[in-house]
Amino acid sequence: MSSNLSTTPPRAYQPATGSLQRSLKRFDITAMAIAAVISFDTVGQIATGGGQAATWTAAMALLFLIPYALLFAETGAAFPQEGGPYVWVKLALGRPAAALTTLMYWVTNPIWLGGSLVFLAAQTWDGFVFHLGSGTVADYTFKLLFVWIAILTAVVSLRRGKWITTVGAATKVLALALFTLTAVLYGLRHGFHGLTETRFTPTTAGFLALVPILLFAYVGFEAPNAAGEEMHDPQRDVPAALGRSATVAACCYLLPVLALLAVVPKQQVTGIGGFMEGARLVFGVYGGAAGPLLKLTAVMFVFALLTQGSAWMIVSDRMQAMAAADGGFFTRALGAFHPRLGTPVRTNLLSGAVATVFMLAAMRLANGDAADVFAVVLTVAVTTCCCPTWSSFRRWSCSGPAGRTSRGPTESPSATAASWSARYSSTPGS
Repeated sequence: MSSNLSTTPPRAYQPATGSLQRSLKRFDITAMAIAAVISFDTVGQIATGGGQAATWTAAMALLFLIPYALLFAETGAAFPQEGGPYVWVKLALGRPAAALTTLMYWVTNPIWLGGSLVFLAAQTWDGFVFHLGSGTVADYTFKLLFVWIAILTAVVSLRRGKWITTVGAATKVLALALFTLTAVLYGLRHGFHGLTETRFTPTTAGFLALVPILLFAYVGFEAPNAAGEEMHDPQRDVPAALGRSATVAACCYLLPVLALLAVVPKQQVTGIGGFMEGARLVFGVYGGAAGPLLKLTAVMFVFALLTQGSAWMIVSDRMQAMAAADGGFFTRALGAFHPRLGTPVRTNLLSGAVATVFMLAAMRLANGDAADVFAVVLTVAVTTCCCPTWSSFRRWSCSGPAGRTSRGPTESPSATAASWSARYSSTPGS
């Protein structure tokens, strides 16, 4: 890392990060990226696009996910400061632009936590585990507990909190693998009728309907770098971790979507709840064990949603805290990191409050409908997260690690790919 970045950071950063501990290794970074990028609430929604959903999922993985991961593998390794994207945008465009970008990036996450994540979790729990009802005391209690457990996992020290997101990432991949395998078994027994009725030819209408969802699903590879100064060796570990997580993410979207389309009748792919409804159908191959296995999958599904929210609270709150510490968000007090926990507790609690308010408002305005809430969250995400991310892509050049010249987010894909390949192949243990 260059001396001008490592020895002369803004003065406001010093009190904010004095209690940070290096606790993230390559495996932890990989798990955090998987937990952040793979969104359970989008798998069923993507599948509603029919056969071309698989086409666009594969195309966007090739044309967006891979270049996007390459870009942040290079940027995250070259500029591993705490706050990640806030620091990058500040270096490129200055503090006002960085503060605005970070605010819009951050606010998406508590709205998402208090929106589609908690509503889908409650809908799944109500339908497959234990009846909650809609608008009941049990319903409100479940949703409040879901939101604040996710917040509390962000409050605890990262040395312990990382294991919660790691277990969540493993649970998510396991649930998706179990569903995909079961769908294959179901298809072998009953036939893959969906494939004969499905057209995979992409259309303009499909592009307009699916690409916003896929962009929302594929973002998140920049997230682990929000804890850049809590990594043991970001220059070596970030590229390798993002390479692995990008591969896992692409498979965890494409394969379950293909499985849904192959065996589940189109009219039964119900959108945001389509994954569990598909599981209800294909788990019939297990006979008498179908009920317990389906309930176990539902619990795994809810736990994965919870840890996904936790992962985003961990990273986005750090970004917002660094912006606050630098004078870019209301009061610098929100940028303080707890001296023992090493987490931005005040910003964590602010996120919890925003998520709670949005959840309560959605209960009244959307009547607790998960699909309606997801539509609102998707609109907010595209306008407040994706747009600022792309608008901040501007070339900059400064001295990077090992004294070489590094490019910012607009480095050519071929150069970034070569850099990623070199880092990945030459790193011990990769």
